[in-house]
Amino acid sequence: MAISTCGKCGGHSFEVALFTPIGENRKLTLVQCSTCGVAIVALDPFIGPQLEALKREVAAIDQRLARIAGALQELE
Repeated sequence: MAISTCGKCGGHSFEVALFTPIGENRKLTLVQCSTCGVAIVALDPFIGPQLEALKREVAAIDQRLARIAGALQELE
């Protein structure tokens, strides 16, 4: 599988940030390199809450998988 790489600094970590463009009242969602901060893409402003909801769902699934793994280890 390919690893995403920042075109400016070569970093491999990215983050979602909210920003307000100059002269605007609304915020946009921006994906940026977490090392140097270069913007990768601006997303639909409504995607931010959807991403947060997905993060919560993934965290809940991870917790359930950890419980299952613990239960399986107890059976051994």
